Amino acid sequence: MKNKLFSGKSTRTKIFTVITAVMLIFLIALNFGLSYFGIYDTAFIDLTPEGIYTLRSVMTDTCDKIFYGEDGRVNEDVNVTITFCADPDKLIENLYTRVVYYMSIALAKRYPNLKVQTVNVTYNPTAVSMYKTTSLTEIKPNDVIISCGQRYRITAAETFWRMNSGTIYSYDGEYKMASLLLSLTLVNRPAAYFVTDEDLRPDYYDVNNTESEMSKSLGHFADLLGECGFEIKNLSLSKIIEDANAAGQTPKIYDDCVLLILNNPKADLSADEDKFGSFSYVSRTELIDRYLTEGKGSVVFTKDYGISLPNLEALLSEWGMSFSNTQVLDSENCIETEDGRQGSSIVGVYNSDEDSYAYSMYGDYVKLTSAPRVIVGNTGHIECSYGDSVTLNESGTHKTYKVFAPFLFTSEKSQEYSKNTSTGEYTDLAGKEKQRTIAAICGRQYLDAITGNYTNSYLFCAASADFFSGELLGNATYANYDVTKAMIQSIARLDTHPSMELGGTSVNSDYLGGKQLVSTTIANDALANHTRIIYAVIIALVPTAIAVAGAVVCIKRKFL
Repeated sequence: MKNKLFSGKSTRTKIFTVITAVMLIFLIALNFGLSYFGIYDTAFIDLTPEGIYTLRSVMTDTCDKIFYGEDGRVNEDVNVTITFCADPDKLIENLYTRVVYYMSIALAKRYPNLKVQTVNVTYNPTAVSMYKTTSLTEIKPNDVIISCGQRYRITAAETFWRMNSGTIYSYDGEYKMASLLLSLTLVNRPAAYFVTDEDLRPDYYDVNNTESEMSKSLGHFADLLGECGFEIKNLSLSKIIEDANAAGQTPKIYDDCVLLILNNPKADLSADEDKFGSFSYVSRTELIDRYLTEGKGSVVFTKDYGISLPNLEALLSEWGMSFSNTQVLDSENCIETEDGRQGSSIVGVYNSDEDSYAYSMYGDYVKLTSAPRVIVGNTGHIECSYGDSVTLNESGTHKTYKVFAPFLFTSEKSQEYSKNTSTGEYTDLAGKEKQRTIAAICGRQYLDAITGNYTNSYLFCAASADFFSGELLGNATYANYDVTKAMIQSIARLDTHPSMELGGTSVNSDYLGGKQLVSTTIANDALANHTRIIYAVIIALVPTAIAVAGAVVCIKRKFL
């Protein structure tokens, strides 16, 4: 005979047994529900003197413009997802991620077209594979991914804070988040412009004739730019100047241009010497230089080593780039080519300096014992024009400097050769065997003395006319596509919106764009103790209620 749960029990016992089971289930469910409510509805009282956990009105006003239209209705064209790369309990434990996490949830609570999600990248790294710059890029648990459609930004939680020598002194999260959201949700996509001036005869992707041989040869590069979120456009520097002069305005590169590409020009930038004395005259070299120095975007330039471009090279020299007019061959670090010219297709050597621009872009490859190869064909070399230093401080400016950084090297056995353009023969210049730079980056950083914010612009140069060729970018056995994409995304990243309405001081506080902490020596766990979570008090009632319910049952069983 089978035993039954209630066999031999009185009716009263049966009722209280059922009540006890139901109460336990209810209280457990209530515990989980309150925990969820406490986290995702941010039910807390912010007791921090800095208001760390409280969104300021200027932050919400800025986001209102992003997520709502002028009529106050939800902007259905804007759907943003903020992805945290660790589980909620881990995010809450960490100072850097906790505040950013609660800020994001507060935004999601306010805006129905903003969603917050968590992904454990430690156990499920493929969940964020679509956001990797290269196939080897590591997305870490403290990273925050902000995405809108095909566009996204990845930033470490630490970047939402301001630190000095490892000590946190202010929270810059609202300004940082607002800037990222604005850069992702621009009505007009940021554009990558190919320079098309006829007298320069550059190689460019023709948006009006994508089936031309020239466009096809740059098809993989165009695909890469599209994957980075850029709209591809064409511009003529000469036409910009002509149109501006006709309108009585100062010439400037278009506002939506974040990347200007001058690829393999065959002729030099000319200037009108008769107008040099005119105050309003702007040459094409000056137009490019102003674009860079004003921090409007970055420039990519490639050049055939055998072509002399004095005006262009004079401009590039100011940015640290001094081009050789000789070819570099590296017979010990190359691949075999169809023409049999040993050493012309060089296997690029990565920059292993962990503090360099290049390493920050492709450091994942450098760490490998057998790194994927980047091939650079028919190349000259680049030397730093700053003399013994790789840094140039600009006179007459406030903490503005340029830094030259090699992007790819040859091996230490490379040599220089001079090519006879008539016969095609090479002459060994009997120069010193040494490692040479075949692609480089110059970064310019400008510090605004008023806001304390930095403006960055970059110039990337390759001493090879074939650097963006389809043969290299389209070859899946090489790392050219991944490395080039990493470089483009890094130098052309829009981390701030160009609108003057959003300034560091307007979004956060009067202290240079951040909520300054009352104690500059505050410890990580001290900040956590400044927040009193309401749901913690509520959850404390759960075990109390269980104890009371148990006591009631025992008393009723014994005395009633």
